[in-house]
Amino acid sequence: MYAEYTLYEWVGVRPELAYSGEIKQAVLQSLREELEGQVDETMGIIISVIDADVEGDGVLLPNDPQIYFPVRYRVLSFEPLLQEVDKGIVSDAREFGAFVSLGPTDGFVHRTQLMDEDADFIQETRSFKGRESGRVVGVNDIVRVRITQVSKASRRMAAVRIGLTMRQPYLGKEEWYAEKQQVAGGGEGGEAS
Repeated sequence: MYAEYTLYEWVGVRPELAYSGEIKQAVLQSLREELEGQVDETMGIIISVIDADVEGDGVLLPNDPQIYFPVRYRVLSFEPLLQEVDKGIVSDAREFGAFVSLGPTDGFVHRTQLMDEDADFIQETRSFKGRESGRVVGVNDIVRVRITQVSKASRRMAAVRIGLTMRQPYLGKEEWYAEKQQVAGGGEGGEAS
């Protein structure tokens, strides 16, 4: 889930940025360099610092070259939630499963969670093929997934690990659930009895 947070804190700015003439831009640059791409325990993955307002004069601290300004700023973050359904792109496939890019991070689908049947890994095309249906899912396919497990970031672990499934109805490749709807509705040109 994407979320926007408003924060208020003292932000340190390098002297060469602070004396460039535009304090707001210097603060924004400092915040973006420090925060974007970082994982926060409470907010998730910080994607972008949207805006910042300097709310007072800068102060100097002893033995610190930075100038600190009181700043109210907004960030956009991504925090994966259990049972959330997302759309992503298969970025890699290995014998043990597939990695799905969800935008700011990747999730992992174990090979047993790819479809409602056993699937064989095809090394040459980096894809999986269902043994009964013949359905194929591989690198660069767009898929719908459900988040089943989230290992939150912590001081010890700097990344978020996300477990995914594609086994439930209307998950997986779009054409898979289009096929299900067609079969349930009698298909095109089917006669009503």
